[in-house]
Amino acid sequence: MRTLIVFILTLFVGVAVAQTETETQPQAETQSKTPAQAWTSFRGDARSSGFVAGPDFKSLKQEWEFELPDGGFESSAAIAEGTVFIAGITNDVKGKLYALNLADGQKKWEFDSPDGFITTPLYDSGKLYLGDMLGIFRCVDGKGKEVWKFKTEVEINSSANIYKDNILFGSQNAKLYALSKTKGELVWEHEVDDQIQSSITIAGDRVFLAGCDSLLHVVNAADGKELGTIEIESPTIATPAAMGDVVFFGTEKADFFAVDCKKIDTRWKRPDPKGGTSIRSSAAITDGHVVFGGRNRKLYSLDPVNGEENWAITLKNKVDASPVIIGKRVVAASTDGRIYVIDLDSGEKLWEKQFNGSFIGSPAYAQGRIIIATDEGVVYCLSLEK
Repeated sequence: MRTLIVFILTLFVGVAVAQTETETQPQAETQSKTPAQAWTSFRGDARSSGFVAGPDFKSLKQEWEFELPDGGFESSAAIAEGTVFIAGITNDVKGKLYALNLADGQKKWEFDSPDGFITTPLYDSGKLYLGDMLGIFRCVDGKGKEVWKFKTEVEINSSANIYKDNILFGSQNAKLYALSKTKGELVWEHEVDDQIQSSITIAGDRVFLAGCDSLLHVVNAADGKELGTIEIESPTIATPAAMGDVVFFGTEKADFFAVDCKKIDTRWKRPDPKGGTSIRSSAAITDGHVVFGGRNRKLYSLDPVNGEENWAITLKNKVDASPVIIGKRVVAASTDGRIYVIDLDSGEKLWEKQFNGSFIGSPAYAQGRIIIATDEGVVYCLSLEK
């Protein structure tokens, strides 16, 4: 009997501890340890994690570069099927979408748009989806031919994401759209109170949209019905990153939030301790680390459980581009044209190099190659070096 009582008490305590841990920690999900073969959207996956598996490395080596004459890039690349897909804007505000060979940077094809692109292409099943500054959202096939288009009439800054058979994106007309990926027909739309400039994050059946209306919106991905909102006290253009049951993002007020996806409630909030400038960089997330940059020249790693600082380092200029985590390394870029390799656990700077132009668009990684482009129109391909 005494043994039975001890067993029951032990079981009770174990359940209580497990429940407490469930309530206080982000639900850890198993992130793939397989090296990435593709980077198909703005932050690499539907959850906008900015994380991929990869080997340890200490520096980067330039493999090739490709130049957009008389133009620049503000967006990131998608990488799939041995091809880099990247969209830019010419000096006369025309749009260019390029398909480049990942191995050597040779152009496979280009697609011309009457207006510029500042969004990252979404790649799915041989097709590309992206919007332009004139408010036209397009599907382009693997040979650079337009399949369909959809007009929103207002500039599109939001890179797209995919849910089942639908493509989701936002527009500056304050609407979130879901279109059928085969024909571009409207499935549903959801309107908020101000412009949508951040990209779309999807976790399970929920869409997370951080808006210029100072709210985080949680929307049902199936029908576009709003499930709830969280007051975030200022606008944001950062894209939320989701891991387990929590999403993470910063704001123009320089607050950084962790929001419980299921309860639709703030898990924790970290104000900038020095009242710093805004956060426009989207976070990259993995076990133990949420990494993001600020316009105060800082790159941070926070503990995803409680928001406590793991480390913070000062770079030489603002960080608008979103960092990526590759295994145990962080690759970050700043507006003065520098790229950094940083040890994830310690925050130690392992390598940096100056390039021409400014990095606004973020790094993309697949098949051992990093692709990043400048506002002066140069696409760089960098490989990892031990």
